Amino acid sequence: MEKDSKEEHANLLKVIRIDVLTATPNIQSNDIDQLDFFSEIPLLNFELENGSNFLMSSIPRHIAIEIAKILSNVREIDSRLTIADLVSEICIVNKVVIDAIVPYSNAYQASVEIKLEGVEGLLHFQMIPSHSVLLGLLNNAPIYIAKSLLSIQEED
Repeated sequence: MEKDSKEEHANLLKVIRIDVLTATPNIQSNDIDQLDFFSEIPLLNFELENGSNFLMSSIPRHIAIEIAKILSNVREIDSRLTIADLVSEICIVNKVVIDAIVPYSNAYQASVEIKLEGVEGLLHFQMIPSHSVLLGLLNNAPIYIAKSLLSIQEED
């Protein structure tokens, strides 16, 4: 089992920093609608252990805000739990791996390894990557990017 884990990690790059960004519109454009649209699309930039960067776009705004709050150590006054907070209360996220592209799309997919309280063994789920990153950050879990996705992104 340990050998499988080492082999698996050989195909992954660990995320060492995450930044929440917004797309920069073409400021030379006279199209105000285009400026408004692009200035509100959050992006996640992942700095990887090998010094490269991996960019994910079209992040849901509420997820990007939650990620930015965690990264900035902003604490909520609101005592109500979000779904991400609730999941973090009832399980432990061990690892997040952004590892695939959804077939016939340009959307990424993440695999999440979870230990559920009261359940023996680990559970694995496929998730929307930005949501899995939020869960990973809430649980201080390592986040990885598959090397194969990095090479695809570099081709584009």
